[in-house]
Amino acid sequence: MKNNYPENAIEADIRALTSHDKISNVNEQNLTQGEMKIILDSSPVGMAIVKNKVLGWTNDVLHNMLGYESESLKGKNVQFLFVDQKEYKRIKIDLNSHLNKLGSSLLETKLRRKDGTILTCMIRASSLDVEDPSKGIIVIITDISELKLLQLQLQQAQKMEAIGVLAGGISHDFNNILMGIQGHLSLMQIDLSAVEKVAAHSKHIHRLVKTAAELTSRLLGFARGGKYRISVLNVNELIAMTLEIFKPIHKNLTIHQDFEKGIHLVDGDQTQLEQVFLNLLINASQAMPGPGDIFVTTQNIFINEGHHYPFEVQPGRYIKVTVKDTGIGMDLEIQKKIFDPFFSTKDVDDKKGRGLGLSTVFGVVKNHKGFILVESEKGKGASFHICLPASNTIDIKDLKEESRPFEQVQKGSETILLVDDEEEIVNVGRNFLEKLGYKPLIARNGLEAVEIFRTYKDQISLIVLDLIMPKMDGKQAFLEIKEIKADAKILISTGYTVDDKIEGFLNQGCHGFIQKPFSLNEFARAVRKILDKAV
Repeated sequence: MKNNYPENAIEADIRALTSHDKISNVNEQNLTQGEMKIILDSSPVGMAIVKNKVLGWTNDVLHNMLGYESESLKGKNVQFLFVDQKEYKRIKIDLNSHLNKLGSSLLETKLRRKDGTILTCMIRASSLDVEDPSKGIIVIITDISELKLLQLQLQQAQKMEAIGVLAGGISHDFNNILMGIQGHLSLMQIDLSAVEKVAAHSKHIHRLVKTAAELTSRLLGFARGGKYRISVLNVNELIAMTLEIFKPIHKNLTIHQDFEKGIHLVDGDQTQLEQVFLNLLINASQAMPGPGDIFVTTQNIFINEGHHYPFEVQPGRYIKVTVKDTGIGMDLEIQKKIFDPFFSTKDVDDKKGRGLGLSTVFGVVKNHKGFILVESEKGKGASFHICLPASNTIDIKDLKEESRPFEQVQKGSETILLVDDEEEIVNVGRNFLEKLGYKPLIARNGLEAVEIFRTYKDQISLIVLDLIMPKMDGKQAFLEIKEIKADAKILISTGYTVDDKIEGFLNQGCHGFIQKPFSLNEFARAVRKILDKAV
């Protein structure tokens, strides 16, 4: 772009800047142009004057922030600093809407440094002369990269504390599950000829295994890094599951439940909402130094256009979850701060921990298009109300088919390559395939899988591929198999939940995903779904 600035542009910009209302009181101290430039250059924030989208004067702090040499930004279109066109337009619209006032509101955005890395910053702008827009605007940029990192670390610390509580409850539940499995196995072995009793015990074991898998999926969800996976949920069931984890390690508390029957369904991420309810329960427990009561209620509500809330709320059907405690309560000053990222009422050396921080709860609820309210008085406990919009889905349809008798299970005769390094999984998988009529080939690591597929690629109809293996992992094996035969059908089988890595496989030519542990019925359906699908 051509430089539209005269030779004395910097001096002109400094004069314009020093005449600005916010700086005029400083300029009255008879500072010279040079002294004023030194003050502006030593400012802790990046500063620039922009005229007609073109950068004029910029201080050294901004150059250092973005990795450019001094004065090298002069004459460039300000748009090139933003990560993309869409972000530039968003900031431009928001800033322009406030320029006729004293100054624009602070906006968070991302700028691109010279080396391609991203700078997270806050930006605001103000007109140098409201009556004469041609004089341009002054833009103030504050680097908040460290602050964002600290917020991330705090959220991680909060999550780890939640995981500690979660793990305590899950270990209790797991031991009970293992006791149940062991008990049913012992009873089965007493008389294996009693077919009806063996069948009954096996059903109980199947139910216990399913419960254990649900528990591990919660822990895996916490490890996902906050990514949202939306499904239709029944909040009553979700809170009941959360209370099952919370109750065993808080036996000094009395939990009162009052759930509305026929509660509206919501569209939400199960793990994230579980974390919200668990966080509220933990905070309630920490507000009571001794025995106390926690009241958990759910109800359907309708918010009309003439609502009384002091903020914008879309009218319509909502569900409200209330967690009330009989703890120490909060005064008005504390209530104003409780959703701040770094706020805690606990001392640094408090052995109970520093609290989970309600900023995490606030963020999750907001991302679900809901809102949170708090009612409290000093010495009279606290009530937190979570309101979430109801789903348009009328009912939850169970996508999993009911268990069928073996005679009705889908079978086949194709050759299938099973790749897994765990001997127990290999034994079970081989038996599954043989019982279903398939011809199994076995590989115990990615290297073996690639060699077997290279030899029998024309006979192998499907590869069932684990991800974590020695010698060569599933990711590398996947890529090499695709190199040999681009249309090779692959079913990913792993104990991990679907994450970015697995979604990447699904987008690169993988045909399906099945999470361990899985039943014979589930495995049979997953295999046939891929094999029967038209290429």
